[in-house]
Amino acid sequence: MDPLTHGLASLAMQRGFFPGSRWRTVVAVVLAGVIADLDWFSAGLGPPAYLRWHRSASHSFLFVLVLAFAAFLFSRIHRQNQTTGSWAGFSWTAIAAAASLHILMDLLQADAVVPLWPFIANRWSFDLAPPVDPWLLVILASAILFPELIRLVGDEIGSKSKRPRGRNGAIAALALTLLYFAMRGLFHANTVAALDARTVAGEMPRRVAAFPDATSPFLWHSIVETESALHLADMRSVGGEVSYASGVTTLRKPEASPMLSAAQTSLAVAAFLKTARFPKATVEKETEGYSVEIFDAKNQALAETHRAVFADVTLDKSANVVSSELLWQKPTARP
Repeated sequence: MDPLTHGLASLAMQRGFFPGSRWRTVVAVVLAGVIADLDWFSAGLGPPAYLRWHRSASHSFLFVLVLAFAAFLFSRIHRQNQTTGSWAGFSWTAIAAAASLHILMDLLQADAVVPLWPFIANRWSFDLAPPVDPWLLVILASAILFPELIRLVGDEIGSKSKRPRGRNGAIAALALTLLYFAMRGLFHANTVAALDARTVAGEMPRRVAAFPDATSPFLWHSIVETESALHLADMRSVGGEVSYASGVTTLRKPEASPMLSAAQTSLAVAAFLKTARFPKATVEKETEGYSVEIFDAKNQALAETHRAVFADVTLDKSANVVSSELLWQKPTARP
């Protein structure tokens, strides 16, 4: 999710469960909740570095342990030196909780994370929330800002509240967030079940996925993989009813060939397949040989236009790999 959402969620967690902290401590907790997104800068090193580092090391529980240990040492040093001051109420557990919350929230997205890096390279995603969720932002911002407005009114009339600042609003925000994700989870489960039960072009599904829309919790960008093709369609899930919200776009799989088999042995394709959810290949005959491009159909289903990567392989006429590289791609949006 975006840094603003992570920052608001970390602030709500701090106010709800670690009240009484001074402003420096609050800033530290919020920073712990957003620092994992520094892996965005790996894009500046090119597509290979982006695929390797994005949502891996900084989105792992090992990273959480490192942050928590550093915060623990910091708190011990200040206690021994008796220099609490603005750091009163500082807790390394709050740092660990904020960093862990970041990982848990990102697990709810379609862009997978590697929480057990570097021990297990498996990627996980629950496909419930978009990268930027305006509804979630409204929930978090309202529950944090409304208590501040009440506090200002109370100060104006001379009524000082003795309760921790914004605690009730923060707890309400976290509770509403859980309910919101539970609702999304229900709609998502209904969509996946409906896709899995339907045939497409006379073929049974092999794999299905439903990815969240950026604005509507009822709309899901879906992929159904069958034996011969990948089928893309938007689905509308309201309560227990699931229906098509768009026509079906069919992406035919290429026939098995020596060129495709050779391309899959290249280093670029091997790295790409570690992250691609629904890889789709195209094979083209060129003057000097063949070109093979492999992209992730998930990006096309979501009409992703930012940091989409594809593998480009060039082969000679004997199906030997001449070159292979990972490149940035601007996927073509579905009609």
